[in-house]
Amino acid sequence: MLLVLLLIAFTTQLRTSRMKNTLFTFLVLLTTSVSYAQNCNNLNLRIDAQSHTSETDSETDMTFYNICLGKTLILEAKSRNNNANYTWLIDDQEKYNTQSFTHTFEKSGGYTISLVESNTQCKTENIYIRVGFEPTIQITPETVSACPGVDVSIGFDNSNDILIAQSTVFDTKWTSPECEDDFSDPTYLKDIEGGFDVSYETSIEISCFEEGQKINSIYDINEIKLNIEHSFTGDLDILLMAPNGAVIVLFEAAGDNVWFGEATDNDATQLNQGRGFDYGWSMNPSYNGTMTQGLLNNLQLSEDLSANILISDTYLPIQNFENLKGSPLNGTWTMIITDTREEDNGWVFSWGIKMKEELLPDTWSVENSIVSSSFKNNPTIITNTNESIKIQPETGNNKYTYQVTDNFGCTHTKDLNVLAAEIKANFEATNDQVKSLNADVDFNNLSTPNTSEIDYYWDFGNGDYSFQKNPQYNFYTVGSREVKLTITDGAGCKDTYSRKITTEEDYKIWVPTAFSPNGDGINDYFKLILENIIENNYSLFIYDSWGKLVFDTHDINEAWDGTHKDNGIKAAGGSYTFISRFTTGQNQTEEKVGSFFLLE
Repeated sequence: MLLVLLLIAFTTQLRTSRMKNTLFTFLVLLTTSVSYAQNCNNLNLRIDAQSHTSETDSETDMTFYNICLGKTLILEAKSRNNNANYTWLIDDQEKYNTQSFTHTFEKSGGYTISLVESNTQCKTENIYIRVGFEPTIQITPETVSACPGVDVSIGFDNSNDILIAQSTVFDTKWTSPECEDDFSDPTYLKDIEGGFDVSYETSIEISCFEEGQKINSIYDINEIKLNIEHSFTGDLDILLMAPNGAVIVLFEAAGDNVWFGEATDNDATQLNQGRGFDYGWSMNPSYNGTMTQGLLNNLQLSEDLSANILISDTYLPIQNFENLKGSPLNGTWTMIITDTREEDNGWVFSWGIKMKEELLPDTWSVENSIVSSSFKNNPTIITNTNESIKIQPETGNNKYTYQVTDNFGCTHTKDLNVLAAEIKANFEATNDQVKSLNADVDFNNLSTPNTSEIDYYWDFGNGDYSFQKNPQYNFYTVGSREVKLTITDGAGCKDTYSRKITTEEDYKIWVPTAFSPNGDGINDYFKLILENIIENNYSLFIYDSWGKLVFDTHDINEAWDGTHKDNGIKAAGGSYTFISRFTTGQNQTEEKVGSFFLLE
C-alpha cells in the first residue's frame, strides 16, 4: 500500500493569528499507510507543537515545521490495531516506545521524525522539523545612567542623548548532510612474504538515500573515487562490490615500472607514507579509455624518481556498471584490492562513490534571519521608534526590553538597564554666624550618594569657589552671603543646596589718617579708638620712615604727642607706621597695621 500523507490546512483565522506573531498551537492530522507491509492498519498521527510557521518548499515539495528553540513537540499516534506497539524515531534513532511522544528541542538544527507500528512495520512518512537558532543580541553598554523624572532619548544612532550600540547575530547555520562523497578510512596494503593474490577490503556505508532506491542505469553512478599510493600498478587488481553482492572490475594489473602516486616502500607508519594521487572511474570519464589504455599510451608523469607515476585522472572501468543495476543505493559498498605479488606495498587513503545528482536526496537547511526588532512598551517610554526610545525614568533601575523576531516567528530579547539614581545636595557649616574677621569656616558635605563619581562645585557668594568635597573657607569681609553647593553625577544629573553665612565684626577700631601736633588744640594727638577689646591686652608701636621706634605704649588711653619717646624731641613731619595688637571681647587676638601722616 502506498504511503499517504494528508495535511489538514490551517484555518484562515489561524493564519491571521500567525501573521500577528502571536503564539498558537497548531494541529496537523496525518493519516498514513505503508508501502511495504501487507494488511497494514492505518495510523493516525497528530502533531501538537508550539510554533509560528510551517512551510512547503516549492522545489522539493517538502513540508517543514518551524519550531522555536526550547519548545515542545507533542506527537500522538492512534492505530486501528488495539494491540499496536509504537516506535518513534528521530533521525532514524529509536527514541520512544509509547503511544504519545513528547519532545523538547534543546538544540538547534534539523530533525527527521517518523513512526513505526512494530507489529506490522507500518511506517509514516517523514516529518521534517526545523528548530531555530538562539541569536546573540548585544547591547553596549547594557547599563546606562539617566536622571529620574527627566526626559532622555536612548538609541542606536548619534541623534540620541545616550548612544548605545546594538547587534544581532545568528552564529550557526545548519544544513542537512549531502549524500555524496562518503569516504572510507585509510587502509594499509602491506607486503606479505609469499603473499600472492592477497586481497584487501575497504568498505563504506551509505544510508542517506530513500529506502528502496536502486541503481537503474549504468549512469546512476557518477564517479568512483580512489586516493592511493602503491608500487607498482602492475601489482594490483581493483574491484567494486555493491550492497547486493554484484562485482565489477575497475582495473586489472598492468604497467611496468609505474606507480600509483608518489609511492614508498617500508611505509607501514604514517611517517613513511607516500603521497596519494586521486584516480577515478566513470562511464563519462575525462580520459576516454581505461587505466590500462592510459598506461599503454604512456599517460605517466615523468619524475626524478625510480619510477613513473600514473597521471591523476578519471578513466573507464574494465567492466562497465551494467552488473550493478538493481543494487540498492543504501548499504555496504566494498572496494577489493588484490595484490598479485608478494613485493611492494602502499596505502588506500580514501575512496568513495558519487551518485548522479538526480538521485541525491534534497538537502535542507535551518537558517534564521531577523524580520523585526523594537523595544517593548514600557510605562516610562514617552515615544518609541523601534530603534530609539524617549523615556522619563523613575528613581531606581528601569528595565527596557529589546525584542527581535526571526523568520520562524520566534522572539528573542535583551534587556537594557537604565539606572536613575536620585541625588541630593546638602552640607553643614561649623558656624553660620562668624563673629570675628578672618575666621575659617569648615564645610561638611552631607550630599547623597557619597561616591567618587560625584563632582562638587562650591560658590561662596563673593566670586570665590572650590571643587573640593569638604572645603575650608576664610571669610575676610563683613556681611551675609549665600553659599551654594551644586553636585553633578556621572549621568549629568544636578542638585543644588544653599545656606546663608554671616560675618560680623566682634570689635570696632578707628584709625586717624593724620594729625598735627602744633599745640593749636585741634588734632594734636595720634590715638587708636577701639571698642569691645580687653584693655590690659593692648599695645601700640609707632615707627618712622626709617623703621626706628619713636613711640610705644600698653595703655589704651595713652596717645602720641608727636615727640620722640626717648628724648622728647619733636618728630619730623612725614609718614609713620603703626602696629597695634589687642585681644577682642571674644578673646580673639588681632593685629592692626597701618600708616598715617604727621603734619607740621
